[in-house]
Amino acid sequence: MEFKQARIFVAVAEELHFGRAAERLHMAQPALSAQIKHLEAELGLKLFERTTRRVSLTRAGEAFLPEAKAAIAQAEAAVAAARAMAGEHDLLKIGGVDSATAGLLPRIVRRFRNRNSAVELKIFELLSAPALHDLANRSLDIGFVRIRPKQDHLASAFVFTEPVVAVLPSDHALAGEKAVAASELGGEPLVIPSRSHRPILFDVIHDYLRGHGVEPNIRQEANERHMIISMVAAGLGISLVPEWVSQFKRDDVVYLPLADGGPSVDVHIAWRQNDPMDVVHEFVRCVLEPD
Repeated sequence: MEFKQARIFVAVAEELHFGRAAERLHMAQPALSAQIKHLEAELGLKLFERTTRRVSLTRAGEAFLPEAKAAIAQAEAAVAAARAMAGEHDLLKIGGVDSATAGLLPRIVRRFRNRNSAVELKIFELLSAPALHDLANRSLDIGFVRIRPKQDHLASAFVFTEPVVAVLPSDHALAGEKAVAASELGGEPLVIPSRSHRPILFDVIHDYLRGHGVEPNIRQEANERHMIISMVAAGLGISLVPEWVSQFKRDDVVYLPLADGGPSVDVHIAWRQNDPMDVVHEFVRCVLEPD
């Protein structure tokens, strides 16, 4: 059994869905299915029961799952130990969602560097799914994500929650209000990210509006914050964004809180649970300790 096959088997066993497992591993579903068939042929065992409606583990698959997880953990520990011995502990790779990189990280990085001045930091802006993938394949050491990881070898902790606010053109009829209620957004054209790009925020917006009896009127999709704000400024619609976006001040848009207890989005920190690099755990402590 190859390391790659073990990771694929564990992903399918945890998701019990070939499509979701393929998405989690950022690979094509036919290639994933082929790897599972190859593994079953190599072992001489049927690991999954497959029907058109569901996927389940066989008794052999249930017995094989903890062994596969142990093999992955052992291989990752060996790689991590080798990298640490080679001096890679002097480099800490951090990535995550924009709410963290824009607001939280500057303060945390200063705190960490005051205690660990010799450690080089590389910071990347990543969405949650790619960040978790990069953590799993060891190309990232710390991830800030919207969702808690399902993988057993990844640890996580809640960091903060952030309110969602409305952004409107400065000449909009509601722009002079102190806050905006969901009921006032009925029929308003919306500019929001696509679900494929930012699924958490997409679902939060839809659930909030529909929970207040408002059907979302999506007119434009834009995935990057600067494009969303530019479209709002151009009068193409309004948007709902995490509060940190209001740092981008412009004369042609206004940011308003939501009047009726609007939604929020969470940020979690994730890392490899048994990572031998001390600086990883030191960085986590810097994030979680009180100010």
